[in-house]
Formats: sequence, structure tokens, C-alpha cells
Amino acid sequence: MERRAAGILPLHKPAGITSFDAVREVRRLLDERRVGHAGTLDPTASGLLPVCVGRATRLVDYMHAQPKTYHCVVRLGERSTTMDQEGEISRGSDASAITDGEITAALRLFIGTIMQVPPMHSAVRHEGKHLYELARAGVEVEREPREAVIYSADLVAFRPGPVAEAEIVVVSGKGAYMRVLAYDIGERLGTGGLLGWLSRTAYGSLQLAGSVTLERLASMDDPRDALLPLGLAVSHLPRIDLGPQQATLLRRGQGVWLPRTQHDTPGECAVFEAGGELIALGEVQGGLLRPSKVLAG
Repeated sequence: MERRAAGILPLHKPAGITSFDAVREVRRLLDERRVGHAGTLDPTASGLLPVCVGRATRLVDYMHAQPKTYHCVVRLGERSTTMDQEGEISRGSDASAITDGEITAALRLFIGTIMQVPPMHSAVRHEGKHLYELARAGVEVEREPREAVIYSADLVAFRPGPVAEAEIVVVSGKGAYMRVLAYDIGERLGTGGLLGWLSRTAYGSLQLAGSVTLERLASMDDPRDALLPLGLAVSHLPRIDLGPQQATLLRRGQGVWLPRTQHDTPGECAVFEAGGELIALGEVQGGLLRPSKVLAG
């Protein structure tokens, strides 16, 4: 039987291409139609882009739930129509008087659950169209603020001047826009701000240091060897391991009874068979594990 591609590809997306361009190239190299990324990186951004392949595309939403780490440069004293260096840039207020202590204090205000207005140049949909499509046509629409979570935001370097640069490391949850954060920091400090540079350095348990470039993927004898197990997408969920007989029943969509020690497994759980392969997601009720999503088979 032909080996099918299935797993998580920790791709190192370069600056200069879209996330969709990267997915299209992975699809070609793996000869697999079912390929999707977990979290857009803007064309000017680089870094870790988890790509779900084959059955793993059913787990994209679970990847989104994991924290992401970004290394960013915020330019204070400038503004942009796109909140980054792709748009039309104008001077803000002189940032010469801004100190690293003021930036650190401003960053603290954005830690926790915050509200962000999605930028016009984003993949959010409005009446069936992506906002970036409307923006390219010169149309701007009202956007409702959305919740975003910032777990931490630390200043790691500061270069003062009329246009100052604050280098920060941000750990965020689903739906946080670093461009909007850069803009909001600049507004809070009264200078204006834009995102000058961004790299995603971690995504859940995945690290940029362990990622694969498109060039490396193309040079491999079998690019499927770069795929990581599906279980990485649900590493944040409680885990249940089943023996062969129980795993067979679950693969068929049937519920299985668990030992008393696993009766209180909270909420949704990830179910693995003896060989370590993720076979399903499910929930435990009264000692009965019921599958909600069967992945193997």
C-alpha cells in the first residue's frame, strides 16, 4: 500500500512569500492535496509556520489553541496605513524622549485578555470577502473589536532616537495581531508605532530551531520524513492510551470503557493506541470514552 503523507510540518517560512504560497509549495512537494497552515504569517514576516498535512488538516483548530511566540521590532515615531512596513509610512511624533522603562510599563498594559480591531490588511472575512481584498480595492469597512490574549510581552532591546526601535518578545494566544499590538503601543506612548520586523519563533511545543525550509524539503529523498506526529497538534489535551482491542473498537467509532483511574479525565481528550499514534479525540462520561473525531483508519 502506498504510504500517504500525514502529520505536522514545522515549516520555516521566509519573508517575501505568503503563507498560502508556502502551503501550495508543500502540497506540490508532498504530492498531497490536503494541506493547510495553522496561523497566517504576513508576507513580510518569517518564522515557524505549522503546516498540517493529510489527516492532520482535521486538527488545524487544535493547533490554533496553542500559544505562539513572536520576536518583533516596533518602530516608535512612525505610522503606517497597514501598521507595518508594507504600507504608506508617515512620521509620527518624535520618540527621542521615550525610555525603556516607559516601554516596559506600556507593555504591561497589554498583558491578559485585550480587545483588538482586526487590520484591514488581514484574512478576516467581511460579507464573504477577505478584508485584505477590500483594502486592495481601496475599501475600508467597520470592524468589530475581537478578544485576544497576550500571555507575556518583554522588552529585550531598545534603540533610542527620533524613530526609536523596541525589540520585544511576545507570547500570545489565538487571534492576536502583532501589527495591531505595535500600533496600540505607539498610540499609548503618544508617538505612533508600526511593526518593523517579525519572526515567529515557537508554536506550542514546536521551535523555530527545529523547523524545515522549503529548500531543505525539496532536497530530501522523501519529504514525508520531515512530518512530525499528529499528536503534536493536541499536546495540550489530556491523554488516554488504549490497548489493541479497545483501539480497534474506537477506530470503528464505538465507545470503550476505561479503568476507574481514568474516569475523571476532564473535557476533551486525545486518544492514542499502543504504538503511540493518535487515533481519535473523545470525551469520558461515567467511565465511557466516546469518540468525537476518529483520525486513524
